[in-house]
Amino acid sequence: MARDYYAVLGIGTAASAVQIRRAYQRLARRYSPDVNFWDREAQSLFEEISQAYRVLGDPSARTLYDRHGGAAPTDAGAGGRPAGRRGDHVHVPVELAFDQAANGLTADLPVERLSPCETCGTSGSRPGGRMATCAHCGGAGVVWSGDSTPRTSECPVCAGAGERVTEPCAACRGRGVTPSHAVVRVAIPAGMDTGSQIRIPEEGHAGPFGGPRGDLIVITRVHDDPVFTRKGDNLYAEVPVSVAEAILGARVTVRTLWGEVDLVVPPGTQSAQVLRIRGRGMPRLSGEGRGDLFVAVSVTIPRDLDVRTQEIIRDLGRLLPGLAANPVKRTARA
Repeated sequence: MARDYYAVLGIGTAASAVQIRRAYQRLARRYSPDVNFWDREAQSLFEEISQAYRVLGDPSARTLYDRHGGAAPTDAGAGGRPAGRRGDHVHVPVELAFDQAANGLTADLPVERLSPCETCGTSGSRPGGRMATCAHCGGAGVVWSGDSTPRTSECPVCAGAGERVTEPCAACRGRGVTPSHAVVRVAIPAGMDTGSQIRIPEEGHAGPFGGPRGDLIVITRVHDDPVFTRKGDNLYAEVPVSVAEAILGARVTVRTLWGEVDLVVPPGTQSAQVLRIRGRGMPRLSGEGRGDLFVAVSVTIPRDLDVRTQEIIRDLGRLLPGLAANPVKRTARA
């Protein structure tokens, strides 16, 4: 638990603003790093003294500190009003064709989001209206909760602004933001997959009362391809070859996403045997090359053979017993 800031400055809880300032000045001169350059303990004390003065020297921060028994936030801004909280993120789904995911593209995406109110200038108050210090948080913008472990959360009344709108703006109903439509240009890199995300900083919802924007998060869904199956950065496809090509070997043409290539089918290739073509898969999102293309060989068996061809196949089966089909035993029905 942090030390009592009153004890750090050596003053009582009823000390006036002048007494707080004088106590800080006295201790600051004594423990300043300028005169205690090599004394690490003095530097640590100076930081603690400065922290105590930042809280007790700010009326709103001191009020909150006193209210919660020494557990007050220490990041109140000048005048006791912190900036509005950051806006929420906006999630936009994008559907990509398979080749678009492979090559990447630049797209203009329509985005529905909250933007600063043009009528009130993000204050949430009607023009000429008055603002009042939020009574719920004492102007700090945060409230403390918890017994054993106190923690802060955004004030639910003023949404972190520290001030309360007494005469709400008619355009934004006192929130400082209004719905808007925007078009954001997004560069979608090559190699995106279904579920991949792109984060565009500060293109999401505007925060209430002048808070910074959240991010725009683009989530991609890639359509299936009739030829290629994707697993990570690798692609899988099939290539048909004839019986003669599988037995004797051949050079066949294979379509890839990056043009046609020649694939060497070794002699004696079996049906469903997988051959690898390096660097012909999907681009890696890291930008370091591409995955591989794995091609499964599909041996095409001819049908409706004429008598002469059937005799040749039988002769070939006698010469190469491995080609002959295993006999199937049939049991006649009684």
